[in-house]
Parts: sequence; C-alpha cells; structure tokens
Amino acid sequence: MSAQPGTINRRVLIVDDTASIHGDFAKILKPATVEDKDLDETENLLFGTPSSAPTSSKEHFELDSAYQGREALDKVEAALAAGRPYAMAFIDMRMPPGWDGLETIERLWQADPKLQVALCTAYSDYSWEEIDQRLPQNDRLLILKKPFDAIEIRQMASALTVKWQMTEDAELKMNQLEQAVEERTRELSDANIIVQNSPTILYRLRGEPSFPLMYISHNITRYGHVAADLVGSDTWGQTLIHPDDQASVDTAMGRVLDRHAEGASIEFRLRTGEGGWRWVENRYIPVRDHDGRLLEVEGIILDITERRMAEEKMALLARTDGLTGLSNRATLIERLHQAFAAARRGAAPFAVFYLDLDHFKRINDTLGHPVGDLLLQAVAHRIKSSVRENDVVARLGGDEFALLQLDVNDPTQSAAIAAKIRDALLEPYHLAGNAVHISVSIGICIYRPTSLDADNLLAGADMALYRAKETGRNQYQFYSEEITREVCERMTLAEELTTALTQGGLKLDYTPEADMHSGKILGMAAQVSWQHPRLGLLPASAFVPAAEKTGAIIALGRWILDHACWQMRQWQDDGVAPPVMAIKISLAQLKSGPELIYDVLRTTARWQLAPWDLRFDVTEATLAQTKWTQNDVLPRLRELGVKIAIDDFGTEYSSFDYLKTYRVNHLKLAQSLIDNAAQDAGGANTLRAIVNFARDLAIGISAEGVLLSDQGNAPASPAPLKNVQGLYLSEAISPEQAARLLKDASVTTPLPRGDEG
Repeated sequence: MSAQPGTINRRVLIVDDTASIHGDFAKILKPATVEDKDLDETENLLFGTPSSAPTSSKEHFELDSAYQGREALDKVEAALAAGRPYAMAFIDMRMPPGWDGLETIERLWQADPKLQVALCTAYSDYSWEEIDQRLPQNDRLLILKKPFDAIEIRQMASALTVKWQMTEDAELKMNQLEQAVEERTRELSDANIIVQNSPTILYRLRGEPSFPLMYISHNITRYGHVAADLVGSDTWGQTLIHPDDQASVDTAMGRVLDRHAEGASIEFRLRTGEGGWRWVENRYIPVRDHDGRLLEVEGIILDITERRMAEEKMALLARTDGLTGLSNRATLIERLHQAFAAARRGAAPFAVFYLDLDHFKRINDTLGHPVGDLLLQAVAHRIKSSVRENDVVARLGGDEFALLQLDVNDPTQSAAIAAKIRDALLEPYHLAGNAVHISVSIGICIYRPTSLDADNLLAGADMALYRAKETGRNQYQFYSEEITREVCERMTLAEELTTALTQGGLKLDYTPEADMHSGKILGMAAQVSWQHPRLGLLPASAFVPAAEKTGAIIALGRWILDHACWQMRQWQDDGVAPPVMAIKISLAQLKSGPELIYDVLRTTARWQLAPWDLRFDVTEATLAQTKWTQNDVLPRLRELGVKIAIDDFGTEYSSFDYLKTYRVNHLKLAQSLIDNAAQDAGGANTLRAIVNFARDLAIGISAEGVLLSDQGNAPASPAPLKNVQGLYLSEAISPEQAARLLKDASVTTPLPRGDEG
C-alpha cells in the first residue's frame, strides 16, 4: 500500500468468535469520542504526529470482521491482493473450534509480516513465556488483557496503525534512497570511466585542517604518480608542487578558505614521477553545508603546458617597447585578457593602472626630445623597480604607461603601490647635465565579479586617470570615487594609528572570563580601543581591519602584548592576577614567524611573567591557514608554554576531529552554536558532541555572549552546557574595574558598566 504523504492506514481487522465483541469494537473505534483530544495529544507526544485536526475529523478507523482464524487469513490475503492491507488486527486468544489466537497470528504473519497485532487474552490463558516461545518476534505484538477498557483499545488502535504507517514510510524512503544510490553509483561509474580517459585530474580534500587528500583520480599515473601513495601521504602537496610555486598555491588556498569564496584558480608546475615539470591550472571549489561550514574542497587539475610554451614563444617575439624595454600595448592587452579570464574561473582579482606624466610636453619643449627619451627610460626603470616581478608594466605610447597588478585581494594593496610609484617618480632626475623633476597622475580600476570585460577595465582606469588630473595631478584615483575615499580613509587611519602607538591614544580594557555557575574568574581578555583625535573613541573593529590590510597590525600587536603583560605584572604584584591573560592574534602576526616568538619571549621576560600567563586566541580560519602553509609559530609558542584558544569555534568546519592534531587549550564557542542549541534539537546534539569531545581531549570550553541578569544571578545553563565554563558579562571594563572585580574573586554581583565606579 502506498499511502499519500500525511495519511495513515486505519484499516483494522477484528478477529473474534463472539459477535457482540465486534459490536463493542465498532462502538469504540468508529464514532468520535470525548477522549479524542487526549488521545490526539498522547499520539503527538509518542509519535510526533500533528494534533491540529478538529475532533470531528479525528481518526476514522475502517473496521472489518472475521469470526475464525481461517476466515481472517482469507481476508488478509484478499486485502493484500487488492493493495489495501490491514494496518493491525485485534485477535482473540480463544476461538473454538478453529485456530487459537497464537496459531492465527502465526498464519497471518506468514501472509503479511507487516501486520501489527493486539492479542486479546484473559489472565487464565497462556502465560507470557508460553506466548514468547510461540511468537518470538514480538515487536509487532501487544497484549490486551480482558476486561477491555475503551480508551486503552482506542489508544492501541491509534498507536499500532501509526506504527504500521511509520514502518511503511521508512521502508519507502529506504527503497527510494537505495534506488538513488544505485543510480548515483552508475553515474559515478560512468563518470569514472570518462575521468580515467581524460587528461583532467580530479581530487578532493577533507574540509578541516590540515586538509588531507581524500581522493585523486587514477589518471594521475599519466604523470608517473600512484594515486594510493598520494592519498596516504601527509606531504602530497610538496610531492606535486614546484617549491617556487608553493607560496602562490598557498595564497589561492587561502582564498578558498574564506567562507564567502566560491572558488579559486592558480597555475603552477606539477612534478612528474621522472622529476620533470608540467604546467597545470588548478581550480578549487569549496563545498559547504547550509550553515557555511566547510565540508570538502574539490579540485580540478588541467594540463596547460602546451599553452604556456606557446605564450613563452610569443613573449620572445618583438613585443616590447623599443625605447624603454617594457611590454608594449599589445602585450598588456593580451595579458589583461588572460588575467580577466582567469579571474572569471576563480583566480585572484587584479588591478589595472593607467599612468600619465604631468606636464611632460613642457620638458620636451624646453630640454629637447633626447632628454625627454632619457626621462622616459628612467621613469620606466623606477616603475619597474616599484612593483613585483610578476606584475606587467607597459608603455602605451608617448608618456603614458600602464600596470597590470596581479593578486590584488584589497584596494589598499593597489593604493600602496600607487603611492610608492608616485613617491619614486617625484625624486629628482639628473639627465645630460640637467636636474629634472616630474610627477605622475594615476588611475586605477580593480577587477570585480561584475566587471563587464577586460577592455572595460582599461577604460575605467583611463577615466580614473582623468579625474586624478582634474583634481590636482600628482595623485592616484580609483575608478570608483567611493573606493578612493575608502582607501584614503584606511591609509590615513593606518598612518594615524602608527602615530598613536608612539604618542598615545590607545588603551586596553578587559573582558572577564568566568565560570558560568560558580562565578570564579578564569581569565581576562584584553580589548584595545583608540581615543582618536578626530573620530572620538573607536572600538577595535573600527581600526584593526585597516591595520591588518596595511601591515600596521604588527606594531599594534606588539603594543597590545607589551601593555597587557604590564597590566598582568601589576595584578600579580597586587596579588589579584587572573589565571591567564588572553590576547587576540591575527594571521599577519603569525606570518611574522620568529619575530612574534621573539616578542613573546622578550616581553614576558621584561615584565617577569611566565609564557603560560598568556593565552593567544585565534580563529578557525587563521588556524587553517597556518596549518596549510605549515606555519609552525603556534606549535612553537605552545612548546614555550603559551596557551592557545580557538575563537568563534564551530563556524568554519563541520568536523572537529582536527582538534586531535592541535595542542589547543581552550575552545570559545561561537554565539551561533549556542543559539542553534537553544532553538533546534540538531543544534543541541552538535553542541553536546563538541562539549563531550573537548572534555575527552582535556580541552577547556566556554560559551560567548551569555549575559548576567540585572540581578546579577548566573543564568540557567542549557542542558548541553551543564558544568561547562561560560564567558559572560557585558562590555570590556577598565583596568581599575577589573582590579576590583579580581579582588572580589567572584562575578556573582552585578558588574559596573561604562564609567560607573
């Protein structure tokens, strides 16, 4: 029987040799009863069925009668043949002269194994042990003792018919799933045949640090490698990737780890089994769940060796500017189109610069064309020296130049290069006995997914150049005035921050971390803010991103570390120090490598602290980046005794097995995890699993954003967080407020806020 979704098979067979019993069952099961509402609620509680239907539309059982076991068997077989099986049967134990209830059930189950049965028996009939010996498979059997109770009969009929329907639905879904699996298996088999005969290599990485290789297609053997050996290796990346290309691959992988990325593309040299190299294009595609957590990274490798060889041959042709040796317009346009196509496939964005020398005609007119040519050559050299080797610098003609800046992840990078070129060209030139001065106007257009085409980008840079000349020359402008304004504000903010680090304006407040139940203080987390002379009091979120993008984060991080350690020293001297001082640390700081380790050792020694007095908080994304690039700073800090915590844990990755390979001390759960646990059973199960997993690994765990009530009572903890340390309280508090709180050694009283106390 294939019931419609949401419907329940209510067909019931009454098997009893007494006619009046059939009438009693009809009175109980056919009309609506006053107990309907209670029964509805009971069924909803037990089986999760809707209880919104009105009593008048409540279960309408379809009853059928049989007076002997053999007659019942005939009816069951007929019902099956008609595709309308009975969901359950009430069967009397004693039905002389025919089969008794046990034999009837045995025969009916042979015909219909799914039939649910209520065996109606008196206390003088068979014992349960005897019934169990005759009917060992009793998961479809309930015993109904005489005398009968109407509510009991109706509940039993409701429960067993629902159980029959649930079993049927589950079997239907299982069959559909098996069919889908078979179909998918056939598809994969067909796809695998195609893949094995294709030069394209497919692979998959597990979506957790350190992104182990789960699968690589067998046709990697074309390059002299064994798929099984690579899958079982921790160094498969080093085996395949040219050392000089590793940094570019790491950067591309970093883009994939951004939770908003749709993919990335990178070209690199792939090592063959014979030690040779082939140029390949590698395309990454992240696979995430509905909450944005990374499940896998799928990869496609395409051999582009022949294409690269053709490009190199073209580069050997006379496609450079005869005067300066730079690329000419044709080369720039070609490379621009290639960069545009690559970005469309997920490669890093790029920027196009249009440069024009200010008042160059005046130099030609006054000093002559030979000096003008010498100036163009010197300008070309200075521009080339200001950019990276893989960026493309071209002379378009006359005093116009262009730059194709590759791998641009933020407009600030383009602004920094533009400022560097502008300042370099301002330096005086000594040409044929003449002191020459020149400035430059620069227009910049950055690739975006909405960019129409490559030529449109060059036109955008030309328009930005026109605005740079209109507004005073010797400057750079972006195609979008909004970007220009944004970048200028960011660069200005970074410069002002550098001044504030030496002249004052920054301060540290502290967020207490405490046990959710006992109120015992577990640590203080340093929070930086800035009393800006123009903009007022700025929270960290208003200037730390600019510091990260401009490189000022290194100096800022050193300042925070020094002042937090000084404060910890003061608290230790006063005998009120918390167990640990927590400091957030960025990827840029970790990339500084030994410099950060030296800062930690120097600063803790200066303030007579032990490394284990500190805890560095990193995000999952930062941890993943350091693992992928084999950055060993965190493990080395851990060896020194510095504690490590993962901030916002649970937002990036669907699996947390990777924690087994990290010696982190603490997990700070993301607020979204707590919210999901309170609203959703699946979320609660996830949270409970994380808590238990962390406990097994002896990792501390806390929940962010749980606030004290106005009365100062610790909040009731959700079940998954019972006996778990929790992070609560309001905003960060001043050092003086924190000191008073530490002296009290408890947060069971309300904390002062703002400028109280």
